[in-house]
Amino acid sequence: MRIPENITMRLSKISDLEPKIVVTSLEQNVWSDIKNNAALSLERLKIGSLLEPTLFLLQQLIANSINVLHYNVFKQIIQNDFGLEDVMNDADFKDIFNSEINEHGDKNIAKYCTQNNLHVILSFPQIDDVIATISAPSFCGSAIQSSRKLIETLGYRFEIQKISNHPDFYTGLLFKHYADINLVKPPELLPLQDEKAYFNNIFSTLSYGIICFNNLGIIQTLSSSLLEQINLEASDASIEFFSKSIPERFYNDVIWGFALEEPHGKFENYRVRIKTNNKDGSSVLFNVSGFRDQHSVIQTLWQKISLDGKSSSSLSEGSLLHEARIHNITRNYVPQLVEQKAREVVRLGGNLLGNEECDIAILFCDIVGFTPYVEKNENEESIIHTLNSILRRISTSVKKHGGFIDKFMGDCIMVLFREPHNAVIAALEMQNHSADINVLRERSNLDRLLLRIGIHWGKVVIGNVGTPERLDWTAIGDVVNTAARIEKTCRPECVLISQSMREVIEPQHNKGFKYGETFSVTLKGKTRELEVCYVYSVD
Repeated sequence: MRIPENITMRLSKISDLEPKIVVTSLEQNVWSDIKNNAALSLERLKIGSLLEPTLFLLQQLIANSINVLHYNVFKQIIQNDFGLEDVMNDADFKDIFNSEINEHGDKNIAKYCTQNNLHVILSFPQIDDVIATISAPSFCGSAIQSSRKLIETLGYRFEIQKISNHPDFYTGLLFKHYADINLVKPPELLPLQDEKAYFNNIFSTLSYGIICFNNLGIIQTLSSSLLEQINLEASDASIEFFSKSIPERFYNDVIWGFALEEPHGKFENYRVRIKTNNKDGSSVLFNVSGFRDQHSVIQTLWQKISLDGKSSSSLSEGSLLHEARIHNITRNYVPQLVEQKAREVVRLGGNLLGNEECDIAILFCDIVGFTPYVEKNENEESIIHTLNSILRRISTSVKKHGGFIDKFMGDCIMVLFREPHNAVIAALEMQNHSADINVLRERSNLDRLLLRIGIHWGKVVIGNVGTPERLDWTAIGDVVNTAARIEKTCRPECVLISQSMREVIEPQHNKGFKYGETFSVTLKGKTRELEVCYVYSVD
């Protein structure tokens, strides 16, 4: 289908005026901008409820385009600089490319792309039924194909247009087609008599199998499909091989554990690894659920977990409930930003946290004189309880205003904010909470515990620091060090920000706070003075 000529003409006229999101690396901090622009575009077209799947689609389109871009650029570098065009086959090149990405991330390739004006551009023109446009080098066109089914499922249409003044680039337009039709259809309840038909269809289509054990753990019946999944033929010898491949832990936990201890002998989501008959010694991870029937036969349903070898081998065996309990215990020890970034990486098809360079607000908050307070009061009140009650209030303000706690360092906390304005609002709220706490402490004849807060803005690298045994995914750079020293300079009960922080937020409409006079301070380890100012709540 051709793009209507009126849309083509209007696109060409405003293309230089539209805000553009230029991407050369998947490690760029562009996703919040994409989300905000996509939300506005979908609301304009009255399909705002499709925001989440649309974001997934846009992320998929960008990720696939960047991957194709980097692959071809790296290939060009290898061929031109090292003259290996006629020597290297595709498999060898893929190994070299993957090694480069695993060792250095995509920063070197992205730098080359930036220097040579090779990029992917996303924009959201307010034209008719256009949701977004994506522009990329022509050789990235194949990246669109893997998203065609999702585009059609959402009721969208994607059309490619050549750019006349840039013949080596193309622009793809994502249209609302019939997306709003699917939004009005209510869900239906599945009649009970139809459930078996659906179940049979699901069972035959997916990788399910059945094994029945007697109460001694001896296999009585087994699906031939399970044998196929570990590369075995249907035979008595194969059943014996399969039986011996089941680890002893499975019998202890399931056959003589859950199946006997749980009501009706029911258990769900137990993971067990079975060795295949392949020479490479590989294995398959299965998810197992089942129950003990009235004849003490343990009927079990097995499903193969289809993951790539590296990810699958890192998954532990045992009960998912057990793993969930461990996760519930440990999740609060994992920084919020790490969890969010990990979800983003997985959504984009990756399995490693890479380094990210971005502009960000760094906030440090410290309890003034907490060390001598501990020495003085360690026998009088619970120090941990006191510290946690203060940090809990601080954390509430951080979460409320979109910040991420990077780390706690005793009585000090380091926080990251993508939006600098929110950092100031959160800091002033922290001081208000502190004032409330101290009113109560004074009534109880306890010492006041005052906060001081420093904030700086600038470019940092958020990345992996440490060893494989103990990694931190944290912000590093001069901006972090400067923010920490601004906080040490701050007066108790105040919020002190750098001039660069003020410059980035002052153009906004700053409701809720005002600025003090700008003055210069000399920070430890700095040869030049730094301009700073205090900020105060309006009320």
